Amino acid sequence: MAQSQSARYIPADRQYPKLSKAVSGYTEVDLFKNADLHSGYFCYDCKYFIKNNHCAIVEDSGPDVNGRESGIIAPHGVCSLWYPNEEETR
Repeated sequence: MAQSQSARYIPADRQYPKLSKAVSGYTEVDLFKNADLHSGYFCYDCKYFIKNNHCAIVEDSGPDVNGRESGIIAPHGVCSLWYPNEEETR
């Protein structure tokens, strides 16, 4: 049975819960703090990243997969939900 066109999209008229850092597989890679974040699988290049330190789908607070807590989503972070932002990626 075919779905209608509108049934394929998530409604944007309400707030959805975000995933925890641990569930999303998020971690900060401190070695890349000063790297060119325009090339690679960094939060900075992700469609869900909200400049300067937030994410549309992952909570800012809580421990990451390594048990570290920073209180932000770092541009040099990575997670398993990464989706390319064509405007940022070189």
